Amino acid sequence: MKNSPALILVTLIFIALGTSLYLINRSEKSHIPETWSSFVYTNGYDSGRYKKQDGFINYEACREHALETSVKFDHAPWECGLRCRFDSSRQGFQCETMTRE
Repeated sequence: MKNSPALILVTLIFIALGTSLYLINRSEKSHIPETWSSFVYTNGYDSGRYKKQDGFINYEACREHALETSVKFDHAPWECGLRCRFDSSRQGFQCETMTRE
């Protein structure tokens, strides 16, 4: 009986630790859907001008669209990006992955 306050305290510490780990792990999961965006640079990479299309469910669909659009603009360079979002501090889109294969 002398150890019951210490046992309660240790139990509460473990519950708090477990709850903290659960909440941290839950917040680390990405809430952004797995979508691809195509970027076709109509005046070359350095111009900063591009045609962007969002919402492709996989890389292959994004690539297909980018290639078709690239042909319309005299085989302009293109890329596909995964999970792109607008970054106001850089005034442009930032993607987790940019691919051109």
